[in-house]
Amino acid sequence: MRCAVLLKSALIALLAATPLTVSAAAAKCDRLIATGGADNPPFLWRDPQNPKRLVGANADLLKKITDSLDLKLELLYTGDASKALEQVRSGRVDVLADALLDPEELAYLDFIHPSIVSLQMSAWVRNDPGFLYSSRNELMGRSGTSVVTTRFDRAFERYAKENLRLRSAPDLGDAIKKLLAGQADYVLHERYSTVALAGKLGMLGDIQRLEPPVSSRGLHFAVAHDSACNGPWLRGQLAIKMTELRAAGVPEQLLVENLERWKQQSNPASKPQR
Repeated sequence: MRCAVLLKSALIALLAATPLTVSAAAAKCDRLIATGGADNPPFLWRDPQNPKRLVGANADLLKKITDSLDLKLELLYTGDASKALEQVRSGRVDVLADALLDPEELAYLDFIHPSIVSLQMSAWVRNDPGFLYSSRNELMGRSGTSVVTTRFDRAFERYAKENLRLRSAPDLGDAIKKLLAGQADYVLHERYSTVALAGKLGMLGDIQRLEPPVSSRGLHFAVAHDSACNGPWLRGQLAIKMTELRAAGVPEQLLVENLERWKQQSNPASKPQR
């Protein structure tokens, strides 16, 4: 009888302690710290007014989500894309705001679905009558250029190695210069990033994008496995909010707004005088 009483007392104590444990875990998640690649407009770039933080379409989108969940958000500059990824992998940062789905990263990150947007890796050519194009197979036998830091998805990377003649350029400006000088027939680069960066360089009017893109892949928010905030509630809420925002066309709207924002920041002389 005494054993039964002791067992009952232990169970009551355990049940009484459980809400406190859950509450303590939840208390850790009153704010999220996020980061991402710092030189990828219109998605993310360093705030010129405060270089320690990041701004851009992804930052605005994540802020909408965290505001709706009553969570504070800090979106911090931690370095380039590889350094940002390492900070999130380690759990020192909770969320990667520009994650590319890769099987290797599944060991460290929980990817939120749906994606923020579908990144379109496109072929860009000179803005003059060029060659007929209906698919990426039309690029075979022609000279192409890509930026050395470009990350292709695995399927396209394999396709490119087997079928395309690609040279690397240190940055997009150099790649476009080679294209305009006739040293390349096309440049491979992501659609929105090209509009932002080529626009800043004054080269956007000299090039045109070929359709369809050579490949597409999703850009996601991802939560670190080792984040103290990572749990079913947070992952579920992020997925729900992303589904709602995607259905309303909000990510695309924010991309357009941040292309203009980037343009204004890149050309301060074009801002209205006060």
